[in-house]
Amino acid sequence: MSPERGVPATPLNMAKDDPIWQPRHREAAGTSYWATSRRPLQILVFLLPLVVLYELGLALLLRSESGIITNKAHESLLRFFDAFGINASSGLFLGGLAIVIVLLVWHLLVREPWKVDLAAAGLMALESLVLVAPLLVIGRIVSQVAGLAGVAAALPSTAPGVALSDLDPWSEVAISVGAGLYEELLFRMMLIAALHTLLVDVGKASHRVGTGIALVVSSAAFAAYHPLADATGGFSFSRLIFYFLAGLYFGAVYIVRGFGVVVAVHAFYDILTFAISHDGGP
Repeated sequence: MSPERGVPATPLNMAKDDPIWQPRHREAAGTSYWATSRRPLQILVFLLPLVVLYELGLALLLRSESGIITNKAHESLLRFFDAFGINASSGLFLGGLAIVIVLLVWHLLVREPWKVDLAAAGLMALESLVLVAPLLVIGRIVSQVAGLAGVAAALPSTAPGVALSDLDPWSEVAISVGAGLYEELLFRMMLIAALHTLLVDVGKASHRVGTGIALVVSSAAFAAYHPLADATGGFSFSRLIFYFLAGLYFGAVYIVRGFGVVVAVHAFYDILTFAISHDGGP
């Protein structure tokens, strides 16, 4: 669906009668930062350094005796490639390539000019840093009200057996970037778009209802994806609340500001929480 309808248009949910397909609507949209930052080619240029950084991290830093250290969302994507006979050790770059291809296909489908605004890319980075603040506040509130260890709850969810506390600072940056890229690809771009299409295009629900349900369901899935055990190994309801609220926040950022900004917000947030944990923060 088009951004005006509540969910960013992607190759997963665009329809031929969508206004974004009509040149007169694209021209009327202008070249404002708000519009530019949501365009697929602009998003690709903005995210490409993060994609390269994570691929270099996988190749040079995120290794263990049992294999690569990555988040579960990326691991699921690599398993998809396994079905085609490409194992993880030889196909790491395919995860980043998949993101690049999705954004390029999206760009070709909307038939926009091959123009990129580098100044807008800088503003997107600045905006993403600013948008980290509300999530830090959410973590602090949940921590104080429910007794949650906010920093620990904010860290990326990796494959079983991986000790994040053993990572060096550069590895922490890499794993944070990977969480932003692949968790947002899975839970926001793919899941929200798929649910919205199913509810609105197939189920004929209103766009507002479809968007709301997709946001809540994707947030619940995001919470379930993360470890919900406390320090004693028991179920932590406060962790569940934090991850669900974080999922709602990331979903809202995705719907309002698009895929590029929400990836950066997620990555910056995880990097900051790693840094705070080393400084002895709460």
